[in-house]
Amino acid sequence: MELTIVQKEILQELILIYKQKNKAVKGTEIAKNLSRNPGTIRNQMQALRALGLVDGVPGPKGGYIPTSDTYRSLGLELDEKIKIPIYKGNKKIKNVNVTQIIFDTVTQEKSCSSKIYINGDTKQFSEGDLVRVGPTLHNKIVIMGNIVGRDDINHILLIDVLGVISVPNIDVGSIGLKENLIIMDSGKTVRDAAKLLSENSISGIPILHDGELKGIVSLHDIAKALVENKEDERIDTIMTKDIWTINQYEKIYDALVKMETENIGRLVIVDDDENIVGMLTRTDILNLVEGTIYPKLTEL
Repeated sequence: MELTIVQKEILQELILIYKQKNKAVKGTEIAKNLSRNPGTIRNQMQALRALGLVDGVPGPKGGYIPTSDTYRSLGLELDEKIKIPIYKGNKKIKNVNVTQIIFDTVTQEKSCSSKIYINGDTKQFSEGDLVRVGPTLHNKIVIMGNIVGRDDINHILLIDVLGVISVPNIDVGSIGLKENLIIMDSGKTVRDAAKLLSENSISGIPILHDGELKGIVSLHDIAKALVENKEDERIDTIMTKDIWTINQYEKIYDALVKMETENIGRLVIVDDDENIVGMLTRTDILNLVEGTIYPKLTEL
């Protein structure tokens, strides 16, 4: 890719500030250091983020961070090697990192094996050990399998692969943005919400008051309210007030981790100004992994 002079200046300044602070860099900081208009920096950052050259960190303390491609695009080297972890059972093995993964029997009908090259002591592993490799940095690939052999001289583990999981390296906005997002005012009733969910075949609705997100109502909330004969009560009396949001430029993997950590089934997608622009559910991610959303992605 051919970057403009302005884009190269912005990336170089981003790397410089990020090294000094070791945290997300605000566009206004870059604008001040380069004596440029903040709006220009913001526009350029959107383009650079689309190219995968910067990642956005949402929230009051958010900003931008460089990716590995940022360094490559400028002909620079990362300060540290990318490290891919390996686990034995649920325990991460210290001082051992995966350097290469090779699948060598993917055409076999009843089995699939892999060679895992590591940087570290292979003697920490024994035949029969259940191991998990990953996630890898870019594709978020995780491999699970049993050790069936090892080569201590060349630092290779031979694995009988039980499963491979990969979460596509795309933004949540790629599958979660909605052109006509269905929302509901907090003054509406449970009956209104039930009708809206049914008519649109959806499982959850963001609830707003004076344009501000106040909660989410789900099918579970509605069903519980109907059982308790609350169909005529205001929706804000039965909605879930613990709201979890995610920026539209964060990755699907990050959304999955947040859902698992917080034990939630959906996230509200927001833009950089915290405006609601979509919804993401566990079902959306499952459909993506299964490939049923692939046709939609080819249109992007």
